[in-house]
Amino acid sequence: MAESISKLQRWMDVVAFLAGRHFPVSQEELWEGVPAYAAGLEGGGKDPESVRRMFERDKDELRALGIPIETVTFHIQEGSERSHGYRLENRRFHLPYLRLVRAAEAEADDRSGGSPPPSPRDFVVAEDEVAAALEGLRDVSRVPGFPLAREARSAFRKLAFDLDPDLLGPSPVVYVADPEAEAAAETLRRLSDALLARKRATFRYRSMERDDEAVRTVHPYGLLFQHGRWYLVAWAADRKDTRMFRLGRVAELSVNTASPGTADYEIPADFDLTSYAGRKAWELAGEGDQAPAVARVWFRFPRSVWAERNGYGTLAREEEDGSQIREIAVHRAEPFLRWVLSLEGDARIEDPPELQAAFLTMVHAVAERYGAAKGGPHG
Repeated sequence: MAESISKLQRWMDVVAFLAGRHFPVSQEELWEGVPAYAAGLEGGGKDPESVRRMFERDKDELRALGIPIETVTFHIQEGSERSHGYRLENRRFHLPYLRLVRAAEAEADDRSGGSPPPSPRDFVVAEDEVAAALEGLRDVSRVPGFPLAREARSAFRKLAFDLDPDLLGPSPVVYVADPEAEAAAETLRRLSDALLARKRATFRYRSMERDDEAVRTVHPYGLLFQHGRWYLVAWAADRKDTRMFRLGRVAELSVNTASPGTADYEIPADFDLTSYAGRKAWELAGEGDQAPAVARVWFRFPRSVWAERNGYGTLAREEEDGSQIREIAVHRAEPFLRWVLSLEGDARIEDPPELQAAFLTMVHAVAERYGAAKGGPHG
């Protein structure tokens, strides 16, 4: 029904209809081609006068927004009759090409008087902005596994069309190609296509926790890039739950190709991909079955204030000196232990005993290694 179509959608439909035609169209043809108007004329809907008023309001408001809809007179019936219609002239509708001009060149032309002043289509950019834009686009386009490398190269070419790419010297960015990122590029592309088409996917997956492989069938919900790795957030059929999968551990991926125009599933309305973003390495539940361990961690004051403000766990107990015991859910022990160790004595694990023992083992191993490097514990 026309009532379910918003004004913004009507405006977009009018613009799209007119922009796609090279010749003027009559009012009747326009009404038939725009769903909101056509629905208003069908099956006992609005009368033509109501549709006409709606169209006139839309036309006036679009013109006020700068959309150049023209009312024109054209000939029909082999030129024997004249009719009124509408046209959207693309030359007036689309933005003109903007030419980038370096500030130094614009100033030189202005001093010499040999060139006309910059036109409205000229966009003057500062020298450092030119270098930063070209350098940034060039560097990110060369990073292996970067998902927008093609777009970055395209933007670089467009900038370099007006600007001199020789402004740049050798790239200052030094990186080591990540074999996992390169290997996961094709998997990322295929899972992205599956996500957009809402098609289920099946793959062989190596578990981080148990170091074994299993075939998983999932409904992709979203893709995340964090900690230098790509992750798939998906509903796992065998677990009947939403899990995270590291793309570098995915093999033998296949996507359902049956009924390509029909979705296999719908993403729940309450699913929020941002709730998975920014998680620490120890918070990534991955594909494991086990519930997270609850670590009780002591934080010395004022590190306890830092932990509280940054949302590390929940408060279990606070001492008079300001120190705190905080409870933190841990899915992966090793990155969690490394994080506690990085706090340089301002935190220690109190419970559970197996996690406390693993932490002490790591502390002794680090002390032994670096103590030996300095010539002994007292070096």
